[in-house]
Amino acid sequence: MPLHLSASQWKSLRPALVIGLLLALLQIGSGVVTYYQSKNLLWEGKYQAAHNLAQGLVVAVADQMVVRDYAAAESRMVQTMANLEVASVALTDLSGKVLIHMARGAGGTPRLVFTQPQMTLPPTHEAVVQSHDAQFITTWAKIQLGMDVGWIRLQTLNSLDTDDLSSLGRQTGLLSALAVLSGAIILGVFIWRFYFAVVEREHIIEMQLDETANRLLQAEKLASLGQLAAGVAHEINNPIGYVSSNVVTLKKYLEVYDKFLADPSDQNRNACLRIQAEVQPLFDETQEGIARVKNIVQDLKDFSRSNATTQFVRADIHHGLQSTLNIVNHEIKNKAVVVKALSSTPEIECVPSQINQVFLNLIVNAAQSLVPEKKGIITLRSGHDNTHVWFEVADNGCGMDDKTLSKIFDPFFSTKSPGQGTGLGLSVTLGIVQRHGGTITAQSELGAGTCFRVTLPIHQPPANRSAKETA
Repeated sequence: MPLHLSASQWKSLRPALVIGLLLALLQIGSGVVTYYQSKNLLWEGKYQAAHNLAQGLVVAVADQMVVRDYAAAESRMVQTMANLEVASVALTDLSGKVLIHMARGAGGTPRLVFTQPQMTLPPTHEAVVQSHDAQFITTWAKIQLGMDVGWIRLQTLNSLDTDDLSSLGRQTGLLSALAVLSGAIILGVFIWRFYFAVVEREHIIEMQLDETANRLLQAEKLASLGQLAAGVAHEINNPIGYVSSNVVTLKKYLEVYDKFLADPSDQNRNACLRIQAEVQPLFDETQEGIARVKNIVQDLKDFSRSNATTQFVRADIHHGLQSTLNIVNHEIKNKAVVVKALSSTPEIECVPSQINQVFLNLIVNAAQSLVPEKKGIITLRSGHDNTHVWFEVADNGCGMDDKTLSKIFDPFFSTKSPGQGTGLGLSVTLGIVQRHGGTITAQSELGAGTCFRVTLPIHQPPANRSAKETA
């Protein structure tokens, strides 16, 4: 499953990523510290090795110093210099006079040195003294055999073995890399679990919200239809009334024809001729009434269709606008004049029943905002450009102040009296427009009226369309 995280989800995940980065840096830092600690241990080993060599040589030459057997002492010093780390060894008396001094050049063999007859002894009473410079680690060890008899000066190379350093670097780098890799795996597992635990959960919540939104939309439709039911019934009663009256009249005309067929007298013939002139208009009027009833029922059927089907189709918004006007005719015919300033617009990809709900909410809101002191005017406008279609619903009603205008799209916000509205109409309208990839804006002036403008794309983006169709 591909990992797709929204900006807010990445933001919530950022602390974990920062912690992971800090842990990686900590692992690398600990590797560097370990390297230098190990390097220090190597240095300490070199100092300890020099100390041990000096002490061992002290033990070996102490007896020779007492009996002045310098040849034997020199032999022991040659053995010490078999260690290639040793650069020079000197044997002095208590005054610093050099008794034996051996040294080697870089990579050379040990040789006796006669150019330095006197050495400066360390200013201390310690038995062993160590110091270093850029080239050597110098170790002074006092020769004691019941009493002080002289000094040994041992100089070893002040450098670490290249092979030891390389091996140490490789080991430290490998351990650091393994630590970073294990941390990356743990962080990856965490992110993956985060994806399933949070992203999938949000996906489920989003689906539930969509389902709730669809239910609210349907509930708002049913609430709107309930409010309009009485007026629609009146709209249907008018054509049904004269259709019923025409049927009664036709029945009487048929009785006259029956009399003529039974008695074709001149009087009955003249009555039939009069009836013949009246039958066609009567049928035309009856057909018109039936057509009006059919249109109203069809408009109701189209409008109340469930939103469970969210298939995008190409539709003419003017057709939906006219159907909605037929539904709300009783709501506005005694309150306002509807002025249509509609331009020819292309068909758009939309869910027609949802766009009809937008029309209904905006037109009913416009009608309900009218004031009885002046004749209401509801103006409908439309237009388009290369990519979008727009329409406006404007009224000359009571208008709104800025504070009210800023809250009109909030769910359950209403300026109507309790029990006269759900407060969901404009919230549902906003949701429909946004799901279609459009925008809705409102301009209002207190006491002058309000104008809502809805802009919808002519073509839905493929990803947007497929997401809605599979919702």
